[in-house]
Parts: sequence; structure tokens; C-alpha cells
Amino acid sequence: MKKYLISLLLIASLCAALLLPVSASQEGYVFDLCGIFDEVESLNAEADTICQITGIAPYFIMTDDQGGLEGEEYIEQFAQQHGFDSDAIVILDGESACYVTAFGTANDYVSEDELIAMRDAYGDSETYSGGVRDYFNLMFTTLEMRLSDDTPDATEAQGDMAAADTDTEAEAVMPISADADAAQAVAYSTRLIDRAGLLSAQEGAEIAALLDQVSEKHGVDVVIVTESTLGGKDMVAYADDFYDDNGYAEDGILLLYCPNESVRYISTCGKAIDWFDGDNFSTLTEAIKPCFESFSYAEAFTTYAETCDEIIEDETAFPWLIVVIAVLLGVVLSALIPMNVLKGELKSVRAKAAATDYVRSGSMNLTQDKDIFLYHTVTRTEKPKNNSGNTHTSSSGTSHGGGSF
Repeated sequence: MKKYLISLLLIASLCAALLLPVSASQEGYVFDLCGIFDEVESLNAEADTICQITGIAPYFIMTDDQGGLEGEEYIEQFAQQHGFDSDAIVILDGESACYVTAFGTANDYVSEDELIAMRDAYGDSETYSGGVRDYFNLMFTTLEMRLSDDTPDATEAQGDMAAADTDTEAEAVMPISADADAAQAVAYSTRLIDRAGLLSAQEGAEIAALLDQVSEKHGVDVVIVTESTLGGKDMVAYADDFYDDNGYAEDGILLLYCPNESVRYISTCGKAIDWFDGDNFSTLTEAIKPCFESFSYAEAFTTYAETCDEIIEDETAFPWLIVVIAVLLGVVLSALIPMNVLKGELKSVRAKAAATDYVRSGSMNLTQDKDIFLYHTVTRTEKPKNNSGNTHTSSSGTSHGGGSF
């Protein structure tokens, strides 16, 4: 009887292993059981950064064989087998649908609608890797906002939201369907509009003050806009129209960032088109790009404002060196011209331009003349490239420059 029970246990264990065909040797946050991802290592690094900052682990599983299990059951067994963190959010791209669920304290910070939005962010992408990255970005921005606002007031607001959700109960794991609610707009000033909710109240106030300081110093507008969605609009048109439609200065620059749609775009207007073209555009984007990639949004926006200040300062600085050179050149010329005039008056005999006066009449007769070609020299100079080719016209007829990064 004892041997019979042991045999049954062994057979049950074998069946459980067959029902969940995964690679136990794989570690990390992204599990590609279909073998189609080419950026697993970099995605794992991004997920680890999110986990270290928020304390909640983001997982992603792709499989074409759930072993007959439902999505939620498959996720639970997979998480147990691979030792997932107890506080986590998991997306499963399964046989016929995409599922999302939360474990542990993640349920305290993320609502059902926000989980659906994360799943939709993955499903709406054109590529698998890009979809996972969009899911990570949205998860991070949502958690960062909630964790920074984890106060009694915020807790009470979450309780109210949970009570409201009881009227329309939904399963923790659902196929792709609903759209996420748009984040509430937060305008710290006319130059900092954080609709994606990336900044805490203190960070927003400090960055808004810095943008106002730089803008007023140079008589321009240096603007930052974050959005949770562009509503299907092209990022170039969105950024240009936002600047034109909100009464900003004739000369200015606007940074548009939409993490849910992987949009990072800079629009320039007026004199700023030339100030931030070519090398200066590269200087600005190279300064802030690493901050976005590490999800350090407050640092990215602060660096953006400070770098804009430096570039505008250099481009609008009075050219004292040119003035000094021009003055010195004028002094030298004012001394040389009178001297040459006086020197010329001392000469009574001057050289002739032609040789007629030096030839005795009738002493030279040419009997034959011809032209003989010896050689030719060709000099080629490369035509300079135009770095201002990205200038375009917005829907309001205003010229803009800029680009994505």
C-alpha cells in the first residue's frame, strides 16, 4: 500500500511537470518560452531597476502552451515554480489571450483599471520587446506616483476608489479589452504640465520654478509637457500645436514626453530653431537621455532646464572678441592708409603697366605666334551639408524645428 501511494505521488508530480512546460534554468523577469525575443537581457535590467526603486517586481511570460490551464492558474503555478517575488505584477501572453494580475502589496497601489492599462500598453505596441518596455514604463510611472503620495489622504482616496469598484466586480486576470483612464492633469505652472503624473508635488514645484527662472532670464519660454496618451495624434503635430495654442513666446522650446507611447520629442520655435540645431540639439538630448532610461524623471527635467539655459546663454552672448578684433583692425587701417598716401607722394617715377614705353619703335617684329596648352588644374570643394533640414510648418502656419531622441 505504501509503495502504491509513493507511485501515485511520483505520477502526480510528473503530470504537474508536463502541464507546465517551462525552462527551470531561466532566471530574471522576462520569460520568453517561444524564443522570439532578442532583448531579454536589457529588459531584465530595466525590470530590475524598477524592482529596486519601487519594491514591486514586474514579470512577463510568453508561451504558446498553457498545458490546459486557465491564465490565472498558469500564472500562479509558474510564479511558484520560479520563485517570483511576493509583491509583483505579472503579464502573461498566452495561447489565445493576454492576462495580467498583481500579487502582494501591488494590489494596494494599483487598481484594476491600471492593470488593464499596463496590459493594453503591451498589446498596443508594434513589437514584442517594445510592448514589454511600454508595460514596464507605465507600471513604473504608476507606482512612482502612488508611492510618493502614500499619505493618509492618499490611502483614504484609494479606499474610496476600492469602494466604488465593488459595484462592478472584475476578475483579477482578464483578456485585453478596456481602455485605461487618463491621468489627471497637474499644471505646476504654464511651463510645466505633468499630465502623466511623473513628479511629486515638491519635485514639480522646484522644476517649475527653475523653468520660470530660465525663461524669464532669456525672454523665451522653456516648456515641459508630459502626457499619458497623445490620443492618436502624431508627436510632431502634438508638440508644435501645444506650443502654438497656449500663448508661449515667439522664441522657445518644448519637451514632450509620453511614457505610455514611448514618445520623447523636442519642438523649437523662433530663434530657438537655430539655437538648438545640430550640435546643440545633440548636446541637449545626450544630457537628458540617460535620465529617462533610468526612470529619473525629476533629474531629466532639471538637466533639461539647466542645459537649455547654458545653450541659450552661449548663443545669445555678446561677441566681445569680434568687437575687439574689429576695433584693432580699424586702428591699424587708420594708420596705414595715411602712411601709404604720403609714401606715394615721394615717388616721381612710377613703373608702367605695359611694356610699350620700353620698346624701341620698329625694333621688334613677330613672324609667328601660337598658343600651346601645357596643363590644367581642377580644385574641388565639398558642398557644406545643411543641418537645418528638420524645419517644418505647424497647423497654425508657424515654423518649428526639433526632433525625437
